[in-house]
This record gives sequence, structure tokens and C-alpha cells, in this order.
Amino acid sequence: MTDPVAPSGPVPGAPAGDSALPGTPDAEGWRRLHPLSPLLRGGLFLLVITGIVIANFRDRLVELVVADQFDGADVDVSTDGGITDLIDYLVAEGLLLIAIGALLAIIVLVVVISWISWRFATYRISDEAVEVRRGVLFRNHRRAPLERIQGVNLQRSLFARVLGLTKIEVLTAGQGGKLELSYLGYRDAKTVREQILRTASRKQRGGSVQDQPLVAGGALPGGVDVAAGAERPPAPVGYDGYVHPASSDPLTDRVLDFADADVDAQALQERTLVKVPVGRLVLSIALSWESIIPILLIAAAIVSSIVWEASIAFAIVPLVLAFGGIVFSRFNKGFQFTLSRGRDAVRIGAGLTATLTESIPFGRIHAVEATQPLLWRPLGWWRVRVTTAGHSLAQGGQNAMQNIVLPVGLESDVLRVIDTLLPGTSETEAEMEELRDALAGPGAGFVGAGRGAAWVLWWGRRRAGVRIADADAPEATLRIRRGALVRSLAIMPIVRSQSIQLRRPLVHRMLGLASVQAHTVLGPIRVEMRGIDLDRARAVFDELAETALRVQANDGASPGAER
Repeated sequence: MTDPVAPSGPVPGAPAGDSALPGTPDAEGWRRLHPLSPLLRGGLFLLVITGIVIANFRDRLVELVVADQFDGADVDVSTDGGITDLIDYLVAEGLLLIAIGALLAIIVLVVVISWISWRFATYRISDEAVEVRRGVLFRNHRRAPLERIQGVNLQRSLFARVLGLTKIEVLTAGQGGKLELSYLGYRDAKTVREQILRTASRKQRGGSVQDQPLVAGGALPGGVDVAAGAERPPAPVGYDGYVHPASSDPLTDRVLDFADADVDAQALQERTLVKVPVGRLVLSIALSWESIIPILLIAAAIVSSIVWEASIAFAIVPLVLAFGGIVFSRFNKGFQFTLSRGRDAVRIGAGLTATLTESIPFGRIHAVEATQPLLWRPLGWWRVRVTTAGHSLAQGGQNAMQNIVLPVGLESDVLRVIDTLLPGTSETEAEMEELRDALAGPGAGFVGAGRGAAWVLWWGRRRAGVRIADADAPEATLRIRRGALVRSLAIMPIVRSQSIQLRRPLVHRMLGLASVQAHTVLGPIRVEMRGIDLDRARAVFDELAETALRVQANDGASPGAER
């Protein structure tokens, strides 16, 4: 990393963070994490053990400390065996002081080991990669090249929010390719995230990192200011284009940091694309199959306990607990869900107790899918999710709420999100109408299913269709409509296809049908159209292969096709 020129004075309003990292980076640009990092990386276990010990020893400690002040009065110390019996044994054998000394020695040893671990945990952001080094006896050095970065997340558990700390997750395309910086101060973490996104975006576009301030208008933790010769803006402007001035009140700063609130909330609101109201989120969870099915099972168990055996009601207790956990988890992860568009990335933020802010650089989306469950249809609600290399199935990164970029929204919200994630898909009014028709209309221009497709598609035959949109443009996309009970529209930039396949399972061969599928990175979205007449399927396959060869040749990729 090129050493910057030290500024003559501090940048006005530069985000200094909740706790500035000590010292300056070394000669190679390595910086240390927050000093409280060991507390969240393992020290919390020590606190829990200490709490258990205190809870079990409280009566014994009261007796040992204040019993002689009661002038012979009886002190009732109730014991129920277990740990308190151990105390009685240590007192009787005169080993209590030795045991306390050993416990203190263990605590000191843990603190020392944690401090050494912190001293040897460093990171740096160069003009080529993000790097992390850990370990004392066994050194671990991980490196994430800038051009391979798929996204940058800020993750904050409840305890981390109390301490004002944040974990940064740098997602890459490789298997297990998640690099973590845990932990940094909240504002320091936002500054580092901005640097990673700005440098990665410029690197991926083929520009020189030194042509742009490493952090626009701000200083990296440890005293590093903007790059040499770069123009310093008057206020700390983030990667998203917002101005984030620091408050003069430390208490206000801490409250805002705990709430994940930007200081300039009005500027953030002006750039917000979609914000999910709490009422809509609650009702969408109540109308989802994940909620309806457990409610029906609970109702059936209650009726059975009334009609047959009362003890059956106890069987629903685990179901109620599991159902409550699932519902709260979905509400927690969708609370205050906000999607905004920045200069180099799309930012997603949500969470009640634990918050997650995810930043997905433009051009890293491999597929987008909008789905509409049956019970949402009268309200016109949709859910949107994506496939990205950083959250591929190979990394075990899928769950009910991961990869969601819109938990619930109107049709207009969906169109806005798709246009943001896949630039060029709806630049004109005609393209917007085509996208709206593909989403909820009759699907003009789509190649539909064959005559006998009802045997493989059931009630979804009438909606099913496939289309190659803008085949002559670099932004060519493959669009597939599916579903009857759950409607869906999947869109994949053809430039992202890894291979193309035409296949004919047994039932398809018997009916004279075929299936066309485009493969991309492993993820929740399956880009496949089943039940097409064989001749039409071959025509779609050939057109798709030609389009993939053309757009990937222009993009410098190496396409593959499998038949």
C-alpha cells in the first residue's frame, strides 16, 4: 500500500470512531483490531462462567464476609449440594485460599492470552487485497484480492452493539471465502468498509487506486488519512454518497451507534430505494406458509386434546417454542429493512437485536428472483432474493432470510429493486412495461410450455415461460416465469452463465418435452424452464448459447455449454 502523506491537520468532521485504534500502522501498513475484540471472541465465555460461580457462591460468600458481624446470630445458608458442597470441602480442608488463588491465576492467564492474541491480530487494506493475520504459535494469513470481493457486511450482535463494536465480513467468490475483521469500533468499521468498496470498485474497473482517495474525506483507524495528492472533500462522504458528520456529544454518538443510525438521517432517507414498514412485515410473516402450517398443526393438537386425550396438548409445547423462534427470527432479521443505492454498491440494512448491514458491489449479482406466495397475491406483495458468489450454497450460507434483498414489497418496489440490481434491464418505459408484464402480466414474448407439460408442471403450466431479453445487447438476460401457488420470475444476466444445458428426463422424453437450464454459482435461484416442446427447447438452447458466447466474449469471459 502506498504510504500517504501525513496531513497538516485533522480533517473537519472525519469519523474518529467510538474508540480510535492505538498508534499508527507499521511500515507495511498493518493495523490492529479493537482492544475489546478478545472479549467478544472468547472472553464472553469467561464472563458467563464467572456469573455462574457468583450465582452459586453468593450465600457462602455472604457467610464468609459478614457472618462475624451478626454477634453470634444464625446465618441461614441453604445448600443443595453440587458446587456448594465443594466449597464446604475446601473450607474444611483449609484449601479455600489456594482454590481462590488458582482461580485468579486462571483468569489472569486468560486475560494475558487474550491480550497476546489481540497484539498478533492485524489487518491491512492494500491496493491489491484485504489481508488478515492471526495466531501466535500457528500463524494464519488470509488474503482476499480486491477483484474477487463479492460484498462487504457489517454484523453486530446485541453484546457487540452494547460495546460499540462491529464485525466486518468480506465475502469472496471462493469456497469458504469469507474474511472477517472482528472487531472494530462501529464508525471505524464503516470507514474501513468504505475503503474496501471504493478500492475494490476501482480495481475491478481497471483504474488505479491511487487516483481516488482511499477513504473519501475520512481517516482510517490508526491515523491514516487520504491518499497523497488526492483532493480532500470538505466533509466525510461515504461510498454511498451520503455526508456523515460526527456529533459533538459523545453520548449522542453512542446512542446513534447502538441504534445503527446515521447522523445525517435526512440525507440517508433521500437515497433510500425501499423501506419495509413494520406492519407490512408482521402481516407478511403471518400470511406466509411458514406461519400458516404450524398454526394449523397447533389448532389440530388443541382440538385432539379436547376430544380424545388432554395430554396431547403437551405435545404442542415444543412446536410452539419452535414456531415462536422461527417467527421472531424472521421479524428480527426483517425489522427496519432498508435498501439504498450507493455510488459503488447496493446497501441492505436490517435487524432488531442483532443488526446486519450488507453491501453488494454492482456487477456481482448472478441471478434475481421475485416470488409471490398465494396469500400475498390479493395484497400485491412480492419477495426478492438474489444469488451471489459470496453467499453460495457451497459455503453453507443459505437460510430462510439470507440472500433476501426485499422481504416484502409492492410491485413498484420490485421493479425498482430489479432495475437497481441489474442496470440496463429497464432503462426505457417500454423495457419497464416488459418487465412488469413478465412479473404479473400474461407474459408476452415468452416461449410457453408444451401441450403435455401439465404432467410435469401441474397447475403452473399456463404461467410457465422462458424468454431471452435484449439478446443483441451486453445486458442480455434470461427470464423464466414459473408457479401457480407461488408465482416467480427469475432473471439471470447471460454474461454470468457458467454453462447451458438441454436435458430430457424420462417423463419429458415420453411426452416429447425438454428442459433448458443455465448454470451459475450455487445459490437459492434455479434458472431452469421445464416442459418445453423439444423443437422449441432446441431453438431456445441454440439462441441462448449464441448469446452467451457473444456477451461473454465481449466481457472477457470463457463460456461453456453442455448438451
